[in-house]
Amino acid sequence: MKIGNNIESLQPELVNRATNASRSPAASGKEVAAVEATDRVELSGTSRSLATSAGGSPDAVRAEKVAEVREAIQQGKFHVSAQAVADKMINEAAELIEAITSGRGR
Repeated sequence: MKIGNNIESLQPELVNRATNASRSPAASGKEVAAVEATDRVELSGTSRSLATSAGGSPDAVRAEKVAEVREAIQQGKFHVSAQAVADKMINEAAELIEAITSGRGR
């Protein structure tokens, strides 16, 4: 066993492994065919109506809320209930544990 190796002496080998320099896709001589995209994402009617029901885009509603909170913070009127935060954290943790133990979280 060689103890004198340092990280600098191993770097070229690690770079070769990381970039997979020893294998080239053209080395086999086979053509690679393009793959047609088949995945799609569609929003339900409910989600679309929720996004527009607030009178515009969801980003606009969010921007208004952020402005309100920012102003309340600047005025010293924004307060967070530690009890409410703790309750939500406990509820989220309980739901996560339930999902994991029931197999839904995998």
